[in-house]
Order: sequence, then C-alpha cells, then structure tokens
Amino acid sequence: MIEASQAKRGKAPAIRSPRVPKICAELGLEILPTNKKPGPGQTTAGATLHAIYRGHGEGHLIMLLRTLLESEGGSEHVNEFTLMGISDVMLAHPEWPSKGLAWLEAFDKVDLGDIREQARRNRQAVPQRHGIANALHRELSEMFDPANCVQFTRTEESTVPIDNDLLYGTRNIARFLEIPVDKCQRLIAEGNLPVFQMPGATTRCARKSTLNAFWGRFEQASVAASRAA
Repeated sequence: MIEASQAKRGKAPAIRSPRVPKICAELGLEILPTNKKPGPGQTTAGATLHAIYRGHGEGHLIMLLRTLLESEGGSEHVNEFTLMGISDVMLAHPEWPSKGLAWLEAFDKVDLGDIREQARRNRQAVPQRHGIANALHRELSEMFDPANCVQFTRTEESTVPIDNDLLYGTRNIARFLEIPVDKCQRLIAEGNLPVFQMPGATTRCARKSTLNAFWGRFEQASVAASRAA
C-alpha cells in the first residue's frame, strides 16, 4: 500500500532491506503477498514493516513484532494500522516498552480485536492508525501511568473486581464460557452478557462470578424457549 502510493506520485519504490524478512522469519511471522488473506502469524503489511525498519531501526521493529507475536491473540492482528498504531505509542512513550516483560504482558490484557473494530467503524472521523494508537494509550496508561490518568467517579459496575475474578477482553470471556468468539460478540451486541468497560478504556471486561450465575439462567431460558417452539 505504501509503495503503491509512492508509484502513483511518480516516486520510485523505497528500497527493501533483506533484514526485514529475516527478522520476521526468526520471530515466526510470514509475509504474504497483498492479494492473500493472512491468518495468525501472517501479514500482508510487508511495505509497512520495511517503512518502520527504515524509519526507526531494527530494535524498534523487533520489539514491535514481539509485542504482537508474543501476546495472547496478537498474532492475528499484524496489519498496517495495528503496526503503525503500536509503533506510534512506543515512540511517544519509550519508557513503556523499555519495561520489557511487563510491556508484553500488558498486551495480554488488551483486546486488539475490539480496538481494531472500533477504529474501523470510526475511520471516517479518525484514521485507523490514530484510532488504534489513541485507544491503546488510554488502556496502557491505566497500567503504566495511572497517576496521570483522568479520574472518574466509579459506579458499582465500573469498580475494579479482584484480579482472579476479572476477565479482560471478548476472547477471554468467550474462552471462559466455552463458546466461539463470534457468538460471544453477538451476545454482547444483543445485550445478553453482563459486560462492562473500565473508565477511559475500550476493552470489554466481565466478572467470572457474575458470568457463572448469568450463564446458568441464560442456558435454562434458551432450553425452555426451544422446547416451547
């Protein structure tokens, strides 16, 4: 996409470094042609990877890719907008990725699927790259810079539950309920699951204890409805 736009403007395509595919191979990322549909651990954003390498160096690119490939579910989201959005946050707040393991673990709690979808829906107002960066900043600030986060009046529903009762993200909620992610997303959209969001964050959360009680009643109602039909 980047090289295509350069060609339209009459500019020669940027030089590609042989280090980029080697780095990707070492980290387990496969670069596909742009006309292919990528799966987990694959990407069609080769031009973006080369642009990030040229602009910010090998160390930055490696940490960026590790952020996605070593976090839960992150390997499904190695696309142009996510790469650029995370890169922007890393450059703006270099003290966060410098925390190493804590930075990588933070992304286990971030629902990139939700963030990407919200950025896509709002792309007419805000470019997707910036929408992703903005959402990530809100969530990562809660973890790395809580003193500078805007303080909200917390209602009972937004009170932070104890850690072992808290589920972050649609994927983890679906896994806990043992249902497909798309079904979980549909139930949430229909208002049929008791989820909430932390103040200033975009990731959906749920309490395990609440889900257990609710899911039992929901399944009973579904059985009764199917019998009545």
